[in-house]
Amino acid sequence: MSYRHLTMDERNIIYRMRFLGFSYAEIARCVGCHRATIGRELKRNASVEGGYDPGNAQTLANSRRRAHLSWPKTGCRRLMAYVGERLADRWSPEQIAGRVSSCPPPDLVGLSISHTTIYRWIWGDRRRTQQFRPFLRIARKPRRKPYGKPSRRGQILGKRSIDERSKEANERSRLGDWEGDTVVGKGRTGHLVTCVDRASRYVIARKVHACAAEPVAEQLKRTLRRLPAEKRRSLTLDNGREFARPIELERKLDLPIYFAHPYHSWERGTNENTNGLLRQYLPKSADLTQVTPDQLRSIVHALNRRPRKCLGFQSPFEVFHAKPSG
Repeated sequence: MSYRHLTMDERNIIYRMRFLGFSYAEIARCVGCHRATIGRELKRNASVEGGYDPGNAQTLANSRRRAHLSWPKTGCRRLMAYVGERLADRWSPEQIAGRVSSCPPPDLVGLSISHTTIYRWIWGDRRRTQQFRPFLRIARKPRRKPYGKPSRRGQILGKRSIDERSKEANERSRLGDWEGDTVVGKGRTGHLVTCVDRASRYVIARKVHACAAEPVAEQLKRTLRRLPAEKRRSLTLDNGREFARPIELERKLDLPIYFAHPYHSWERGTNENTNGLLRQYLPKSADLTQVTPDQLRSIVHALNRRPRKCLGFQSPFEVFHAKPSG
């Protein structure tokens, strides 16, 4: 039986049948509701003297309904202006809702909104859908993995398995344990090297002129050697040919390097997810050779200041540097 409110006619029936001495169950069968509904109606809408008047009961019910009706969250212009700005910054609705709840701007203190409300607000209007849909993460067809096929990649000699990685790195209990990968542009002509800290999700990205061992190693050296020792503890890579010199790479970076098992991308899930976020700004159709260092820094800046649910809706910048992102 679906939920519904009692009408004025039904309240008149309740009044007359109760006056004639019918039981709650008999009244409920006549009205078409549960007997508990009749009991609540007679109790909640009774007069001060304890009697039941259908007209007074209808007035009390209407006043309660008006009191519980609230202005929809999407009717607050300040709140929705903030939502629109963050969507344009490519924050997800869940990140926006979490940030408003945990660390709201001064003019939004006391307000809240759920991520489902934001999605309904976007999809509920065609113009808003056209405006904000490009900023949302859209699932794409996953790449098929070559299950049952022999690996065509050459074996990397001297590599250290991820099975040897420390407990602290596996549990994300400290800063400085990084995951690295490369991102390839349109036509395989442009390349990026990305490194993500496992604990804070802080990302560093740099351009390389070729996806080969020597230029990738040099870029990793320039990127990671600048970090203090307490934020440079280990690096986990995949089995790409650009990482084919692990012993030399360990010597250049002065930190242990671990390799995930072939075709086990989930062992480097932090980096894979971050590369997916990067693809919001630089899709696979983008020519990475045309991306300037300033543009790349701007994108990385935006990613590091987006709140993450896994960080309690703090940003990677705040966790990595232990200070507000501003």
